[in-house]
Amino acid sequence: MAALVPERLRGRYFGFRNSSINLMNLLAVPLLGLVVSKYPGGRVQGFGVVLIIGIVFALISLGYQFLMTDVNPIEESLSSKNTVPLEGWETVASFLKDTNFLKFLLYSGLWSFAVNVSAPFFNLYLLEKLSIDVSVVTIYNSLGTGANLLMLIFWGKLADRVGNRPLLVMVGILVALTPLLWLFGGCNAVSLWIWFPLLHLLGGATWAAIDLCSGNLLMGVAQKANRSIYFALAAAVPGVTGAMGIIVGGVSTTLASTDGWDVLFSLSAGLRLFALLPLLFIWEQRSIPLGQLWQVLFPHSKSPLP
Repeated sequence: MAALVPERLRGRYFGFRNSSINLMNLLAVPLLGLVVSKYPGGRVQGFGVVLIIGIVFALISLGYQFLMTDVNPIEESLSSKNTVPLEGWETVASFLKDTNFLKFLLYSGLWSFAVNVSAPFFNLYLLEKLSIDVSVVTIYNSLGTGANLLMLIFWGKLADRVGNRPLLVMVGILVALTPLLWLFGGCNAVSLWIWFPLLHLLGGATWAAIDLCSGNLLMGVAQKANRSIYFALAAAVPGVTGAMGIIVGGVSTTLASTDGWDVLFSLSAGLRLFALLPLLFIWEQRSIPLGQLWQVLFPHSKSPLP
């Protein structure tokens, strides 16, 4: 996808693409679930029908691959720079010398760890700690998905204007502070019908920017000639650190007794803020300085930064 989509259009393109995917998920999951539960032949046959429908649409999707023009990013890069491909330890040495990508790898690893300290436990907090019905929690998650769907296109257009790194810093601060907002919720009606829905709307809207800009920033910092290796590392490191974060979050909740949730959410917020620091040192082409971001977003107001 990095070879097919021009850099100047990546924000808008991936914003529209991801928004379309989320819309289909939002429509298909409840509709197909209804087919399974209401199918005259029973749920097993209904599941079989849904599976067949999925296979048919998957085959149609694969058919569109034949309509696409294949681009080899390695050959394209080598022909433009008149170089030879790196092999073996040369590739490893090239990767270790790429300090900009190493900074991104540090950010993505720390961020995945910090997020997963608390992210898997929000639903558990609602279900066990506050004893909220699972149907209400499902509605909350649907609100987050809807907010994510609506904001993706907006974030995509904005990323094409200001760059991905400034948005990751700005929105990342909001995402980092979000776990602290969960501490103000409770079992009362205001929390149930106002506070928690707002938190899920905020989470869906902000995570749309994080997911979109993180992927686009990776495409920008990875070298074209060895992009597959860069992408593999960028997927492996957050996967490992994310699993470590889940373990740390579970242990923290268990050891902290009655105040475990407060400790968990506060710890995650602090770690998320710390994880944003490597972003300040990453260089991105076409990215505006952080000091100019406020002026671009609000041209008629005075910037809070000197």
